[in-house]
Amino acid sequence: MRIRLLGSILVALALLAISPAMQAQTSAKPGPGAATAIPDLSGNWEPHRPVPVTGETALCGIRRVCDELRGVTTPMGEKFEEPEMQPWAEEKYKAVREGKARDPNFTGCTPQSPTDLMLDNRRLYELRQFPDVVLLLFDEDHLVRRIYMDGRGHPDGYASTWMGHSIGKYEGDTLVVDTVGFNDKNWIDRQGHPHSEDLHLVERFRRLNQNSLEYEVTINDPKAYKKPWTRKMVQDLLPPGFQLLEGDMCDELLEMGTHYSAKSNK
Repeated sequence: MRIRLLGSILVALALLAISPAMQAQTSAKPGPGAATAIPDLSGNWEPHRPVPVTGETALCGIRRVCDELRGVTTPMGEKFEEPEMQPWAEEKYKAVREGKARDPNFTGCTPQSPTDLMLDNRRLYELRQFPDVVLLLFDEDHLVRRIYMDGRGHPDGYASTWMGHSIGKYEGDTLVVDTVGFNDKNWIDRQGHPHSEDLHLVERFRRLNQNSLEYEVTINDPKAYKKPWTRKMVQDLLPPGFQLLEGDMCDELLEMGTHYSAKSNK
């Protein structure tokens, strides 16, 4: 009996000795929430502006002109070197710079490309996150981007579209988006850089702080450019309760008589 009692005491002491070590190992393991934490990127966003738009500054009219009058340069994104282009793309870009070609978004009411929307210093958008999809809802022409987050890949034989086919994943604090499946009917940006149907985008959305979002895109289009190139834009969070106003560029162009269909009827 004494031997049994002594054995039980020794076992209890051994368990007490190893218990703290086991607890330490258990507490060191991250919980399920930590492993699947998703950065909060939701909100209404606009391009960063050194001069806020107020009743006073709005009197200047166009915000870019207003900023220049006040001696402040409005950022179109970070300054970057011109990408090395293939000959046909360089000819198209040269025509734009010389005023011989105009933005198809204005002349033909074609939708802006995803990069043109994101790098446009006039464009506002709403970002909404859901478990299976991230939505980008833009203030102009009812444009919507759907970024699928359910682990699917790009489908074979996907039709060429204005927005392309986007799939995404989270890497730490960053939303990484991969997009293919474009047509070649719009521009990469307002500067007039063209692209082919082989355009492949990798975009990164990362919150710099509570009120700032960094957007970075790597453009890979071997048919149009000799190597991939990158652009960035910082965007500011709009106030709580802000609502995007609906815009319709095509109707406005038709009313002004500058839409291509209006001209063809004259």
